[in-house]
Amino acid sequence: MFVIRFLSSIFNFKEYRLRHLALNVLMIVYALGALGAYLINILQDEGERLYQKQVIALLGGALAILVISLVDYHFVAKLHVLFYLINIGLLLICRFSNSLPIYGWSHFDARRWIKIGGDPTAGVNNPGFEFMPSEITKVALIICLAKYFDLCYRKINKIWVLFGAIALMGIPILMIFLQPDLSTTICLAMVFAVMVFASGVPYKFIFSIAGILTPIAAGLLWYVIQPYQVILKPWQQRRVLAAIHPEDYPELMYQQTNAKSAIQSGGVIGKILAGDTGPRGTRYVPVKESDFIFSAVAEEFGFIGSVAVILTYFLMIMLIIRIAKRARDYLGTMIALGIGALFSIQVFINIGVVTSLLPNTGIPLPFMSSGLSSLLINLMLIGVLMNISMQPKDETRRTVSNEFEGL
Repeated sequence: MFVIRFLSSIFNFKEYRLRHLALNVLMIVYALGALGAYLINILQDEGERLYQKQVIALLGGALAILVISLVDYHFVAKLHVLFYLINIGLLLICRFSNSLPIYGWSHFDARRWIKIGGDPTAGVNNPGFEFMPSEITKVALIICLAKYFDLCYRKINKIWVLFGAIALMGIPILMIFLQPDLSTTICLAMVFAVMVFASGVPYKFIFSIAGILTPIAAGLLWYVIQPYQVILKPWQQRRVLAAIHPEDYPELMYQQTNAKSAIQSGGVIGKILAGDTGPRGTRYVPVKESDFIFSAVAEEFGFIGSVAVILTYFLMIMLIIRIAKRARDYLGTMIALGIGALFSIQVFINIGVVTSLLPNTGIPLPFMSSGLSSLLINLMLIGVLMNISMQPKDETRRTVSNEFEGL
């Protein structure tokens, strides 16, 4: 009996309503994934296997979505303490561990990766498997924060609830900032802000803290562009300065300048529909198959195709908000809103960087950019959304039940 009750808490089939499964979101995700895989195939250099890896990840992600969609999100949320501790543990390993079998790994001046196996002394030729623990932080932040607000909901009007949330999320966000990874830090901070705003915390608390933080943020922005600042690494400061004064840093704006040229060369309908088989501008764009894949969208499919992709993302976010609105309870609403906020912020930052509206960062375009860890994490979050969508509010269930009574 214990085993049956335990399995029922994981796979709560009696509460699921397949009629409400958000297949429209799933179709949009895989349409974006298919477009991304197609572009990666034509963008990858000879001998690379990025396209094959992307397709395998999309297929493996479909299996992950199927399995995760069957796991009750209430059970997942019960593991919030475990998720939080695992996340902190991985961030500590990333920062402090230097020996086999698992250790932190640097690319250039940023220690953002964890390596498993390989040879820590092999330099760039280290064959070990690597991943970014900050991708796991995104999942842990959403689940832990949603569960925290759910547990504190009856006292949501107390100021200590907001300070507790800040402390809870401030630790992993600070650790990511120190890697350093400014772009992910900003992304996570924005997701945190959206979830706090939607949680029911009194606006007087939010606006009071925002009123205090706004001048502090303005002062920090002024400070970090000064030659004597010590908060940012030199290369991070140069990226910020390049965004403000691009004419003074042509070497740092090389990637974004060439991305803009590729976007402009696509015209209205793009080179594919125009039958242009000539050389592509994206060949001069580094990491065009990853962080700058939107430049390939614009070059190949033009202004019309770019707008269509942006509108597709917008539709996906709106459908996720609808899932949050129809969720069975407050916990489901908060998790869905957190996931929607994460996707929308990543899209905004990525396209903002490619079009030179924002400083150059390392945020991928969800479901389209090459990158296995990011893609798989995003697909796993879609699995959680599928489960939330299958557990609608009681009002919706009664409506569905009444529809069948006359059959």
